Amino acid sequence: MLSGISGTLPFSLSEVSLYAAIFAAVFHVIQGFRQRRLVRALLALLAGGIVVIAWFYFSWGFNYLRPQISQQLQFAANEPDSLALRENFLWCIEKANASWQPMPPINLQALDQEIERRYAEIFAELDLPKISGNWPPKFLLVPQLLDYTLTSGIFGPFFHEVHLNSHLLPVELPFVLAHEKAHGRGFARESEASFIAWLVCLRSDDPAIQYSAYFSVLSRFRSRYRAYADYDSLKKSIRPEIVADVEAVWSRIEKYLGPLAEFAQNSYDVYLRANQVEGGTENYSDVVDLVVGWRTSRGSLKKTTRQ
Repeated sequence: MLSGISGTLPFSLSEVSLYAAIFAAVFHVIQGFRQRRLVRALLALLAGGIVVIAWFYFSWGFNYLRPQISQQLQFAANEPDSLALRENFLWCIEKANASWQPMPPINLQALDQEIERRYAEIFAELDLPKISGNWPPKFLLVPQLLDYTLTSGIFGPFFHEVHLNSHLLPVELPFVLAHEKAHGRGFARESEASFIAWLVCLRSDDPAIQYSAYFSVLSRFRSRYRAYADYDSLKKSIRPEIVADVEAVWSRIEKYLGPLAEFAQNSYDVYLRANQVEGGTENYSDVVDLVVGWRTSRGSLKKTTRQ
């Protein structure tokens, strides 16, 4: 219902509401100070905060309590041993190398329609509950909010809105959009949203969307395997065009590194842990466990993931 309302608006209702809430809170405190009723003003803000938290959990936050995707699809998603991790890292390199292509300019509306089509197919095939909603991608009026917090995309739980960083590169855009739409469908954990996005993007017939999926998951495999002695030698098998894409993404991000970005990342880590997401922001890398477990459970090559 919330996305049915917010989805009809060309701007982010979440963003506008945030600015309005900040303005109202500051105004309320100033008025309380001037009228010597500061304690009453602060108590009113506390009550408002409780209402906001309750709204969050009733509208979307309860999804953190849902069974994990590995339980829903009945496969084991344990941390792989070194041999399994190496094998799957090489597999991901091979797939990324094979799927690489120069990324064309993205037609966001066409991409949104394609992602939605593939979601319908994947959910039907895997017998996942269909969740109706309208999640057109939106950009913020103040995109620096995402830039300086190192955020590629964000799902607004209060009005069920999907937001994308307007500075995303074409190689990032399909996967990030699919990831945020997974949040809209109730997959709250970051690893699970990435796993669903991976399935959805690989289901597409568009090579650019497939490459975006392999490119994004490859970065998680690289982070996970970096501690092993043969990492540098395996890394050399990644084709130089992919390395160039990685460097382009890093060039987009690195200019925003700083205290604000660190504070935002630490705050999000606390938020995830408070919602019983083990490992906090490290949960992003747990998509590796899900991909390895899924490939192991499937056994043979199937269309769902185009392995």
